[in-house]
Amino acid sequence: MLKNDNFLEDFKKSLSVTIKSISNNKKVEVNFVKENPSIEGNFINVTEPNITSIKKNLAYLRAEADVMALEFRLHSKEIHQGFIAKNKFSNEIFNSVEQSRIEAQGAKIFKGIKSNITKKHLIDLEKNKKNNKKINISEAFKYVTYEKLLNIDLGKLNNDYRKIIKDKLGNNYDFFFKDLKKYINNQEKFALKMMDVLNDLGLLENNNNKKSKEDLNEDTDAQDNNNNQDNKKNDKEIKSDIEIDSTSTDTQQAISVEENDQIGEDDTESEINYLPNIDKIEKIGNYKIFIKDFDEIINAEELCEHKELEKLRNNLDQQVFAFQPLIAKIANRLQRKLLAQQNRYWEFNMEEGFLDTSRLSRIVANPNNKLTYKKEKDVKFKDTIVSLLIDNSGSMRGRPITVAALCSDILAKTLERCLIKTEILGFTTKAWKGGESRERWIKEGKPSNPGRLNDLRHIIYKSGDAAWRRSKKNLGLLLREGILKENVDGEALLWAYNRLKFRQEKRKILIVISDGAPVDDSTLSVNPGNYLEKNLREIINQIENKNEVELMAIGIGHDVSRYYSKAVTIMDVDQLGEVLLKELSDIFSN
Repeated sequence: MLKNDNFLEDFKKSLSVTIKSISNNKKVEVNFVKENPSIEGNFINVTEPNITSIKKNLAYLRAEADVMALEFRLHSKEIHQGFIAKNKFSNEIFNSVEQSRIEAQGAKIFKGIKSNITKKHLIDLEKNKKNNKKINISEAFKYVTYEKLLNIDLGKLNNDYRKIIKDKLGNNYDFFFKDLKKYINNQEKFALKMMDVLNDLGLLENNNNKKSKEDLNEDTDAQDNNNNQDNKKNDKEIKSDIEIDSTSTDTQQAISVEENDQIGEDDTESEINYLPNIDKIEKIGNYKIFIKDFDEIINAEELCEHKELEKLRNNLDQQVFAFQPLIAKIANRLQRKLLAQQNRYWEFNMEEGFLDTSRLSRIVANPNNKLTYKKEKDVKFKDTIVSLLIDNSGSMRGRPITVAALCSDILAKTLERCLIKTEILGFTTKAWKGGESRERWIKEGKPSNPGRLNDLRHIIYKSGDAAWRRSKKNLGLLLREGILKENVDGEALLWAYNRLKFRQEKRKILIVISDGAPVDDSTLSVNPGNYLEKNLREIINQIENKNEVELMAIGIGHDVSRYYSKAVTIMDVDQLGEVLLKELSDIFSN
């Protein structure tokens, strides 16, 4: 496994170097994430590779990274936003075609990238056919545009997609792609041509674009010249980095079969992005769910406008200004303790190494004494992830949720400094009194014992691989009116557990912060009174018995020790920060 780990690190380093060179920006930083690959500012977040994915889909992995680097280099979000319409359907098509423009322009610059991206498209087409995936027009535009812009043929797998686009464009099919090809190096003119087509198809409504064709003509020559200069300037740099990346293939081929046999199932699993089935651990008693269609897992920033989120974050900081210094002081203590455990120490009285100057006085006093040496030795410190699961129920409203948000924020920042990853999650419901789930139950004649009868909302405030500075604003969402509703603790705990289970860290810690028992009026009104509580106990029991995740809970004004084996109860919410950091300190001391 050590050789596999070393290989993975080498592969990630070479991939990072290539991405930075392709992106043509020295400020770019590359992160490897389990979910939601994205570009945020100067950060390119790409999918975390594992040995199995590299062996099976090396070209695919490299293509994903290439595409994101090209998007950073060849795509302007400001220009793109100017052409976004209020029609969701037309936007999907527009985004797909722009993606193909980026890929095609990049493929013309770098032949190795062209090969990777083409292989990726063929794999995706094959997968779509195998799974009998329903064809949608935006995907059809994506694959056909890529073909036409590069004059290549994706083969029979693309026949159905071609037919759809030919039916849509009719006699304009060839002329359309011929015109697009002229503007492959000019994002604005390319977008304008695409807008004309969408308009002709009757798909363009309420376009926000303010630029006219005349405005675009003035900018065209300058943009084309800049693109050409950039491309020539970096061809040599990219070529060398592509060669570095290609050495990963040779390394990969050298991995022995014996080593590959040691790879666990966790390496091949992707992170769960859906509400996990209750059977993820085992069948949990008689617990059941009436319908899951209305449940959601959502990133905090998707529930609130960016400006409002920043305003809420400022409100959070102001409300707990007097409370923050105390917690920060305790956090610094924890940080020093953790860093001390990770620091190197010296082995003395060695026959070789660094000269031990502290013992030179002995030699001065008695020349017969031998010189002694010392060696640095690393302390084994397991790579760790800490997940905080915060109860987002209505009873937490006010100071409890404010303090929970601040403590989570400071904890994430502290642990990140110590190279320990953190994840901050929240759980509530989308509506009071059952929401759409209950409405469906009523329409179906109110069958007896329906099980859980509400729409769950599980919120990701900070994922394990996201940097603290990019996620801190999300915690302001906890102060937004209407977010905190009811709480189904059992399924939320299982969701958080399953997210941790498939992480690659060796040590996994899950801390639940709650102020009461599970409460969902809609569910409890048509099931036994202890229905949700019983499910919570059963899930806790199974998690604790498996010993894969270290589980503890902090109850705010509520004794959670009757549920969790390891639990702390605080009566004053202002104790939360001190208790949270103390418990973590104790955990790491063990």
